[in-house]
Amino acid sequence: MASRASPGVTAAGYANRIPLNIGQNDSIVFADSATDYKPSNAMADAMEYHVSPGYFQAAATTVLEGRTFTWNDGKDAPRVAVVNQELARKVFGSVAKAMSAYFKVWGGRRIQVVGVVEDGKYVTLSENPKPAMFLPALQSQSSDTWLLVRSNRSPQELGAALQRTLHGLDAGLPFTINTWSKQLDTALFAARAASMALGVLGRLGRCWRLRASSGWLPIQ
Repeated sequence: MASRASPGVTAAGYANRIPLNIGQNDSIVFADSATDYKPSNAMADAMEYHVSPGYFQAAATTVLEGRTFTWNDGKDAPRVAVVNQELARKVFGSVAKAMSAYFKVWGGRRIQVVGVVEDGKYVTLSENPKPAMFLPALQSQSSDTWLLVRSNRSPQELGAALQRTLHGLDAGLPFTINTWSKQLDTALFAARAASMALGVLGRLGRCWRLRASSGWLPIQ
């Protein structure tokens, strides 16, 4: 990947979408023994992401067991997945039991678990643990692509370098460069608004006590 070769870049990968952003996708997961794929027979409803090699390093997601993807996990290779702890627990009973085991998705497609990663937050910061599965990008077509790059350079320096690299590949390629924290503004809005409201209430409370101690309103 050209972006991985940029000076200061320590990890890079791409995905069809990123957690805590608008436009999430989920899929129902069935036991390997399933033959009837109606929703009521599903073992879990999992968040679904299509990612490339390097994605977990760029996203700083800890791998607990097994491996992540390689460029050999292509369209003609066996179907594989990396799942999170919650999916491993819900479908297989534990992380250990999930390793090398199989599950099925709607229609009966069989997929083998090759790795397990830590749980994350996928839709909101306040959500309970959700099952999630990550599929190789080369085995899943998508029209949307998020390029994730981790670097020890400043966002301004890295942004300029990435712009040169991407335009070198395709001068007409449309793209927008943002820090991950900027992209998370939508997910963080509610938490920030709540913190701001609590801060205002706190100031009003202190003002109330000040007025009371000044004799405006006796403290009961």
